[in-house]
Parts: sequence; C-alpha cells; structure tokens
Amino acid sequence: MRYNFTEAVGEKITLTGNISKIPWQHLIQFFSDREHINYFDLENGEQIVIYSREPIICKGKMKIYGEVILTKGSSKRPQKIKDETYQEYQLLVDSWECLSN
Repeated sequence: MRYNFTEAVGEKITLTGNISKIPWQHLIQFFSDREHINYFDLENGEQIVIYSREPIICKGKMKIYGEVILTKGSSKRPQKIKDETYQEYQLLVDSWECLSN
C-alpha cells in the first residue's frame, strides 16, 4: 500500500515503521525547533525524512505522529542534465511511541 501524502500536507497523521539503517538520497530542510533528522522506513517499503525536537530513542518498530510537509528542491547531482524541481513529503514529528526495542 502506497501512502497518499498529497492530500495530507498540513495535516497531522500517524505512521508506523522504524528508523532506517540504510538512508536513501532525500531533500533535507533545517528547522530551528526540530534539530534531529532521521530517515524513516514505512511499513510498505517507502522511506521519508522526519524531523523531531528530541532524539528518537526507539530501536525497532515505532509509531510517529506529526504534520506532513512538502519539501521542494533541485538535484544535487554534479552531472545535472536539466533544471528540475524535485519534491517529496516529509514529517515534522510531534511525538512517537516505541512498539518494540
């Protein structure tokens, strides 16, 4: 099942997954109130970037709750062929719950 984040931008949602051990390439933003950045593997195999105020201490499966945001940017590849704007959905984490450790 693929998540439909398009209609959830600005909404608060709950996701289940775990902190990734293998980060993929993603756009990154910086937030003064959310200094902790993690790559999060969703149960369906997708990966998103999440931003939290505190370090997330869960080692295994967990639930995260927060606001969906849309991040836009250009490619970081040195052999850029054309100007393109990329976008991806990310989460500003408000809280989390460890389900297993």
